[in-house]
Amino acid sequence: MPAQSIQSQFLEEVKKRLPVHVAFADEIAEVLSISRDSAYRRIRGETILSLDEVSAICSHFKFPLDGLVSPSSGMVSFHSRFVTEDDFTFEKWLRSIEENIDMIVRSSNGQMVISAKDIPIFYYFNNAGLSAFKMFFWMKSILGYKKYEGENYNPELIPAALLELGKRIHEKFLCLSRMELWSDDTIHASLRQIEFYYDCGFFSSANQAQALCDELSEILIGILERAASGKSDTNGQPFDLYKNDILIADNTFLFKLGDKRQVFINHNSLNVLTTANEVFCAQTEKYLQHLSNKATKISGTGEKERLRFFNTMEEKIRHLKKKLL
Repeated sequence: MPAQSIQSQFLEEVKKRLPVHVAFADEIAEVLSISRDSAYRRIRGETILSLDEVSAICSHFKFPLDGLVSPSSGMVSFHSRFVTEDDFTFEKWLRSIEENIDMIVRSSNGQMVISAKDIPIFYYFNNAGLSAFKMFFWMKSILGYKKYEGENYNPELIPAALLELGKRIHEKFLCLSRMELWSDDTIHASLRQIEFYYDCGFFSSANQAQALCDELSEILIGILERAASGKSDTNGQPFDLYKNDILIADNTFLFKLGDKRQVFINHNSLNVLTTANEVFCAQTEKYLQHLSNKATKISGTGEKERLRFFNTMEEKIRHLKKKLL
């Protein structure tokens, strides 16, 4: 394929990532530190982009380099950000989540599909206690933030700005059209975290752990009510919940934005691998569709299966609460 054709296709795909009101030539000129006329010459294919310029464009617009490679090559590139205490902080990680949700909200027919090994984090952010606990647990026990070394759990150690950001993420999440695949193991991670902190003496009292169990029950009640209605929230967006009897190996998020797809895969608990590779996204969508075909839909209809599934999770919470007495 001629270099001009590859370049034109590349820039056209990059352009699709911009809001319609943004002048593409001006953006390219600013990213490459060139004149507007020089930017137009590159857009028209009259001037061939250098490798350095391609790299700068990919980095700025978060466009994967595998977008330049033939889909049959088998190569897939992922964008990854590692949450740290100093650079890509926990707060920046939360803000990136909000930005990704905003991206779906802006799409007229966007949808989020979740294969949930754990309860999707968005749900925790509506409950002050669990939101604070999760944030503390992640920063202390997963990320190893030095500021929390030697500290027992105390919700007052979590900045109010983080809790407010989490609340905002939860509200936006409920505005999305969603399909979620859960299994009997989906609740286990949260129960294990509460039990681990109790066993380690990180709670000030058993009452603190009991209260977190109660909030976890409140979250499940809210999800049960939405599943019964088949609606995500009062805006009427559809919420399809499936009970999957096959073990879910990871937390996978598929964003469907019209004819575009983007996949987010958790690794190392909080870090995320992201790709818009068409072949990989298509295969992921096919995999998730296969899981849903083998699963039982428990939203809208299927009241008996829905109640049985949520009662099973409630029983696991009650079992832990007895141990905490």
